[in-house]
Amino acid sequence: MRSSSYAWGVGAFLLAVVGASGCSSDEATQEFAAPKSLCGVSVPSAALSRLLPADGARVSVQQDGTWEDGSFLCKVTVDKNVVLIVNQMWVTAGYSARHVLIHEMKIWDQQSADGGAVVYADRGGASVVKCQAAGVKKYDVGTLVKVLKPGRQDEKAMGQLMRGYTLSLKARNPCRSD
Repeated sequence: MRSSSYAWGVGAFLLAVVGASGCSSDEATQEFAAPKSLCGVSVPSAALSRLLPADGARVSVQQDGTWEDGSFLCKVTVDKNVVLIVNQMWVTAGYSARHVLIHEMKIWDQQSADGGAVVYADRGGASVVKCQAAGVKKYDVGTLVKVLKPGRQDEKAMGQLMRGYTLSLKARNPCRSD
């Protein structure tokens, strides 16, 4: 009888040790705060955070090109890995956000918002700001956002990011006359 209670005690101890070690696994944590803007354009940082890697220590944002040129890349880096790219460019007037996402990323299955001015999927999104009303006849402003590994794919977060980015971009009045 004594040996069976001893065996139960040892078994319970081993079960507790194995269970505790499973609970104390190295869970991924973001040690950084997601940026509140991407190259001068305000974004919903909570949505951006869900697209960045689940773990990491340092985030940085770098812009290549200028607003004046009409096109630029905005790179988000986490621990020296580029994980998200924003590409802003002039697009021919009438070019749709859907076409931008299909042409640039081959994403056919898309969700849309704002009457089709914003489209998105789990790993990318696009938007087009129409400029005809601003006196620009040839070009609109297109934006493409790509998530790269180890960034995370999240359709809902991408939709929130694209809508927020596009709203902030419109407020900056990115269109210029011919």
